[in-house]
Amino acid sequence: MIARRPVTLAWLALAWERAAPVLVWPLAGLGVYLALALFGVFERFGDPWRVLAALAILIACALLARRSLRGFSWPGRRDAQRRVEADSGLSHREFEALEDHPATGNPALWQAHRARMAARLQGVRARRPHAAWARLDPYGLRISLILVLAAGAFLAGDLARYRVVDAFALRPLSGGAGQPVADLWIEPPDYTGEPTLYLRNRRSAVIPEGSVLAARLAGSARRPHVSGAEAGIERIDDRVWQVRAPIEQSGDVIVRTGPLAERLSLTVQPDTVPHITLAAEPESDAEGVLQLEFVARDDYGVERHALEVAAEAEERGGTIAPEAWQSIEISPGAVAPTGEEDRFTARIDVARHPLSGRRVAIRIAGTDGAGQTGRSTAYEMTLPARVFLDPLAQAVAAERRDFLGSGREYEALEPGEPEPVFDRATRDRAIFLDDEPALRIERAPQGVLRLARALDALSDAPARYFDDPIVFMGLRTALHEVHRARGAEGLTHLDEDLWQIALRAELGTLADARQALDAAQQALNDAMARGADATEMSALFDAYERAMQNYMAALAREAMENGEMAGSQGSAGMDTLNADMLQELLDALREATELGDTEGARRALAQLQELLRNLQMNLAGGGEGQGDSPLAQALREALGELGDALGEQRELMDETFEESREGSGAPEPGEDESGSTGEGDDLSQRQRALAERLGELGAMTPGEDGDEALARAGEAMEEAGQALEEGDAEAALEAQNEAVEALREAAGDLAETLLAEEGGQQQNDPLGRQSGGQGAGDADVPSESERQRARQILEELRRRAAEQGRSREELDYIERLLERF
Repeated sequence: MIARRPVTLAWLALAWERAAPVLVWPLAGLGVYLALALFGVFERFGDPWRVLAALAILIACALLARRSLRGFSWPGRRDAQRRVEADSGLSHREFEALEDHPATGNPALWQAHRARMAARLQGVRARRPHAAWARLDPYGLRISLILVLAAGAFLAGDLARYRVVDAFALRPLSGGAGQPVADLWIEPPDYTGEPTLYLRNRRSAVIPEGSVLAARLAGSARRPHVSGAEAGIERIDDRVWQVRAPIEQSGDVIVRTGPLAERLSLTVQPDTVPHITLAAEPESDAEGVLQLEFVARDDYGVERHALEVAAEAEERGGTIAPEAWQSIEISPGAVAPTGEEDRFTARIDVARHPLSGRRVAIRIAGTDGAGQTGRSTAYEMTLPARVFLDPLAQAVAAERRDFLGSGREYEALEPGEPEPVFDRATRDRAIFLDDEPALRIERAPQGVLRLARALDALSDAPARYFDDPIVFMGLRTALHEVHRARGAEGLTHLDEDLWQIALRAELGTLADARQALDAAQQALNDAMARGADATEMSALFDAYERAMQNYMAALAREAMENGEMAGSQGSAGMDTLNADMLQELLDALREATELGDTEGARRALAQLQELLRNLQMNLAGGGEGQGDSPLAQALREALGELGDALGEQRELMDETFEESREGSGAPEPGEDESGSTGEGDDLSQRQRALAERLGELGAMTPGEDGDEALARAGEAMEEAGQALEEGDAEAALEAQNEAVEALREAAGDLAETLLAEEGGQQQNDPLGRQSGGQGAGDADVPSESERQRARQILEELRRRAAEQGRSREELDYIERLLERF
């Protein structure tokens, strides 16, 4: 169709020109209403004044527009065509000619006329609408209204949008007599230790991850609105509101109520994952306690620690799967700072773990307050196991370890056999209506069958052959329970039972007292770690003191029963000294706990434990050295001196090596530019002094064991001193190495002699039981003091085996000594 677009535009222009007189009053009323909203009139007075104002404006606009509405009609198509013809200067009604049809005449002439009209319409156009409001508003009041609206929006600022929304909201609008007041603050997570951040004169902040924006709004009856975060809103009073909004991401948060709007720009500081690394090679003792030193760094500190253990990758046939790691929670009281930043030590009892004594991979896991866990790299080692010196305790512990590492799935019940019924009270013991042990044990897996045979063999003697009847009763009870179990659920308690039997066989009556003392100490450590109040600390300290007194009483009672407290003056003096020191440390511990001195309390507690160990040795042995032969005492003193000499020689060797690395090569005699001559003279003098001490030690060493090795060590030291004096570091290192090897050989000879002297006269049956004069000989079980001396030697050997830098030969020799245990 010709000129469709101009016709459409002309129709729209005509519609606006005709509608303007009708719309002028509604638009003016709307402008007035918006102006009232932007200037905060409705916000201040609220309802019903807002509703009344809206109704009044609406009624006025309707009445004023009523007269204009009567003369309003929509433009037709002909009207639009006439408008186009008028705007284009056409006067012959070209649109009508194209649509008309002649009644008579020559058709050719009519077609020619139509073609001429169509040609005239090719360039037609519609002009813009006429100024319809100019006639209605000759004074330009509409411009004034626009300026008023712009001023209101400018003055309202951030509130403009909310005021407009509230003006047209269908909900009731409560006004306020005054300006609302907002108190805003940031609450960081408790684990960060950060103080509350009050936003008094600031509206931007960097906050820890997990913080909460809190606001208390007073002076407005309107419910607050929060944008930018999910918020919980609580009404405290008629005109008081509490707002809490967790901040999950950086951005702007707007809190508004009534005429008040607070915009906060918050930047969230992410919480990093803890960084955990082992700081030193793990150490252990004879009781199966693993001591770790590690670095734990985190934004706000690590809250929980755990030791993760897995069988060594080679045993598992490759890499360690995530599900293969077993976690051992480390008690907070077992973790102590070393004094250096982010450096800690932890003592973890792993003696009862199923993997103790096996090659494992370990790693430290640290979890922060946000629940994020960081882990150290895996370290492969042999997981410490408690060293049992009593043969019976050794056997029970070994069978327990094998049982824990074996399968426990029983074969299916035969048809007609009664199902087990479990006691609701205990949930771990089965009650059967019949008694057929054979039917039960023959369905057991191989690990359970082996345990049954072992328990039968260990207890295959009358009770009188056992030093402690409780050990015998425990073995027989465990044997009967294994025979009567019909499934793995009936054997869950054997782990604890067998461990307690082994401890009882090893420590005798001390086992229970020692366990209670360890539990009380752990509870005290945990309370100090979490910052318990004075009332709780006082109660825990009293419990620890009672446990310690019970332990000392049990220790003395066992020593008296064994006839090893010989009432000598030396022993009595030692007991008095230990008692005084014990009371002094107890007083220091109580004072530190009352003052909140956690570090001082830890030190006092550690010294108490050390003193108790020494006291146990003294009480059990009747005093220092009592029960030892003069040869054993002399050998022990010589071994200690020899160990000190070996340590000093290694230090000299390390210093010589460092000096040789600092120089550009082997220093020439007389060289003094770098100071190497002065350092060499000092090392030479120290080396010669050590050689002289070794000569004196050789003269005091009893017997001939190690004499040849000591002589070779002395000669090598002399050669090293001469080489250092001449500035020949390479020759000095070679001689020092020979001296170290000779010292090691001498120490090994003395150690073997000492072990033979202390244990050579102990002859027991394979399970270490006394014969009681009933045909098994008159041998006695080794006393507790002898066991403790053996433990000391073993701990020293284990400590040296874990030291870095020792040669392969020395480590092999230490391993051979360890195999004796």
